This record gives sequence, C-alpha cells and structure tokens, in this order.
Amino acid sequence: MSAKSKVALPDWPPGWPARWHTLRFRLLGLLPLIFFLSRFIHYFRVGTPSHIQWSCHISNLVLAIGMFFANPLLIRVATFWLILGLFPWIGDMIFTGIVTPVSVFSHLGGFLLSLVAIREVRAKNRSWVPALLFFLVLQQISRLTTPADLNVNIAHHAYGPWKDLFDSYWKYWLAGTALTVMTLWLTEVVLLRLFPHQSKTDHRSQVPDL
Repeated sequence: MSAKSKVALPDWPPGWPARWHTLRFRLLGLLPLIFFLSRFIHYFRVGTPSHIQWSCHISNLVLAIGMFFANPLLIRVATFWLILGLFPWIGDMIFTGIVTPVSVFSHLGGFLLSLVAIREVRAKNRSWVPALLFFLVLQQISRLTTPADLNVNIAHHAYGPWKDLFDSYWKYWLAGTALTVMTLWLTEVVLLRLFPHQSKTDHRSQVPDL
C-alpha cells in the first residue's frame, strides 16, 4: 500500500490495538451510565434530586457518552473530574461517617473505569482546558437550578473554612477557579506521564482522535 493511501490512526503506544472504538469498549459505557442512574434514583428517593448535578455524578454520564460514541475528548474530560472527585468523597465519608454501597460504586467505580478508558484513548496536552470549561458551565447551571443550601458544585457560597477568608462569593470563586486551573494542570501532567499520547500511522482505522 502506498504512503498516500494510508490514513492516520488514533494514537496509542506501539503494539497496542485501537480498542477504544470497538464494540466491547463502547459497551463498557453501560457501567458509568448505571452508576449515574443508580445515584439519581437514590437522590430522587430521598428528596434531593439536585445533588445529581455534582460534577462527579455528571462526569459518570459524560464518561458513558464518551465511551458509547468512542469520543476521546469526552472521556478525557470525565476522567479529570472522576479523579478529582475521589478525594473530596473520601474526606466526606471520614467527616460524616456515612458510607453507602451506591456511593462507593459511583465514586470508586467511576474512578477505576475512567482509568481503564484513559488507558485506551491516552492523555493529551491541554485536555485540562475543556475540563475546566465543562466545570465552569456546570457550576453556573447549578447556581441557576439548584437550592442555595445544597451548594452543589460550590455554586452559591464558600465551602467550610473558606467562608472566613472571603467577604464575597465572587472573590472566593476567582480564588477557587485559579486553584482548579492549577489542580487540573497538575493532574494532566501526571496523566501524561502515566498514559502518554503517541502517534502511529496505519491503514486499519479511520477513527479520528479528537
């Protein structure tokens, strides 16, 4: 086959098959969808459906969509927030002493599945930018559509000890956004070391890596 007839493959390390657009990989997207739906049903039953808008839960939905449609961008965005959402969840469990099976499955299960997915599509430079935009948009949606006392995605007021450090929410928001940018960037650095993005050219696939 001539060089002109070849097309660029999605990126993966040498010797790896392009598995992220196979049916088997796409069907794995059922798991984060189940995590999302089980969480929504739980919140609906206890009368707090607005909690489903927390970024970690929406990220399970985004991960499911990304895997169903073999979309690397959505998978990478969801991976950021499923990783970052794990540590606040652990802290909340320690602080409140409340642990439920559905919470474990949605947070720990989503985290582990995101690592499986990012292992296939690989990390990519500047993926932190759409991850940041995703959260900022979601945060403002939460501000408009959820009760202030729930403070979903920290959209209404400063959280915990931060309340005493800022005299207005928007000063807190600016500081929090700056901290989020730094955290996302550092997370990307780690992901790029663990799952580096490498190129290969072959004639076997025409699926683009976004």
